[in-house]
Amino acid sequence: MEERRNQPGFENSPTKWRYNISKSFFTFWKTVKMYGEGNERIDEEIAGFRKALNFFFREKNEVSILFDGIDIMVDKVRTRGRRKDDKYFEDIYDLFLSLCMSGIVFKRGVSDQDILSFFRVLGKFPVGREPKIQTYEKFISDLPELDMIKTFSYDHEESGALPIYTPAQSLRKVYRDLASEYLEYKKMIEMAEIIPLRIVERNVQELISISTENRSGKIHNFILFLSSIQSYKGSFKGSSAVTRTFLSVLTALNLGFDRMVAKRTGVSAYFQYLSRSLDKGYMALSRMDEFNYSRIEAALNSSFRITDFTEEGIRNKKCSSGTLSGEILKVVSYYDNITKKWPERVGCKGPLLSRPEALRQVLKNVKNGIFKKEIAEAFINVTGVYPCGSLLKTKDNELVISGGRFKSFSDESTVFVLDNNMKIREIRTMKADSIVDILGSAGIIYPPELLATILTSYIGKDDKEKNG
Repeated sequence: MEERRNQPGFENSPTKWRYNISKSFFTFWKTVKMYGEGNERIDEEIAGFRKALNFFFREKNEVSILFDGIDIMVDKVRTRGRRKDDKYFEDIYDLFLSLCMSGIVFKRGVSDQDILSFFRVLGKFPVGREPKIQTYEKFISDLPELDMIKTFSYDHEESGALPIYTPAQSLRKVYRDLASEYLEYKKMIEMAEIIPLRIVERNVQELISISTENRSGKIHNFILFLSSIQSYKGSFKGSSAVTRTFLSVLTALNLGFDRMVAKRTGVSAYFQYLSRSLDKGYMALSRMDEFNYSRIEAALNSSFRITDFTEEGIRNKKCSSGTLSGEILKVVSYYDNITKKWPERVGCKGPLLSRPEALRQVLKNVKNGIFKKEIAEAFINVTGVYPCGSLLKTKDNELVISGGRFKSFSDESTVFVLDNNMKIREIRTMKADSIVDILGSAGIIYPPELLATILTSYIGKDDKEKNG
């Protein structure tokens, strides 16, 4: 990236100027906050910000800086800090969150005085506070009349800036963000770069909020089914990272841990065995600008290897990292590991068990002193006796996939009844005692069409069409 930025052709690249405008926005805001106005530094920052705006004004009538709760978007394109000197992105995130603001639009013809007036008011508000719509309203009331600068709040009815996501849509977004970013973080570790936690933390916080508000029912089942997906866009490791995160958070909440502990557990689960090099993984995760428990636990738990969670591995490595998250991860990662049909390139081998078989093996290993009883029981309470995504059969030899949580063998829940072509014939409520495991079903990967149909049943057809 650095080499490309130094090439002559990159001077007129929109990518460069999106970075420039976000960085200039940050430095202008900080400078006004420090000096007020009538200062030489202010004049320099106005000139820099104006230059960045003018690049886009050559072809556009306006340029936007938007925030969707996860990323900054300049000119409607996601712009993320990847370099060591891009830490200012996190401050911009905090600014937008504190003001409960979703976006700013600068229109062609905006004057330097308008820009200064806007930033002068922007600099009055402290960051780091809980976002409230009242803060945004106070910000707007303090602004002078500025026809060439528009702002938007998170209130969809007032601004129309951001869609209102249903819980199911939000979950799908969390899954996609975490699964797709995982391989990027692996590359960053190999380059000895510091891992940014904010995006992961915010996604885990979103998961915790949704999980807390939906302890049972369709949304809880959707979380569990997403956790059963074998790969995401060909990435087994990215999908596994999300599985560990989802199941670890649910287990932590089931144990009654508070949100902060649940968040650290989820973040730690996501970054587990991110690198083949123990030293690289630990160093990338433990570097911090401030005291951060999420980094500490993630760094400690990075000492686990994927091969630690085979049957042989857990017997040879009975110790954990000494953290609550480490004990939860031993159970969750073992379950995930022995139910996945890993490609040879991952370097992890057998035994491969169906999900119900894996739960029985977890309980056996409690008796062997490998897993803590209360954690294993909380985990099984989360998944149920026939975890979502399990291929089963009825007493009439119908093939079904569990789509809901069976709390016990006397409980009932949702199943997807399949025809001979592995397509859904109907969705039915069925008792657990009327279905059984299928020998040889371990590690099965469902056809994409079947998987898409099941996911749509949780989200809804209209939701899928609206949000891609």
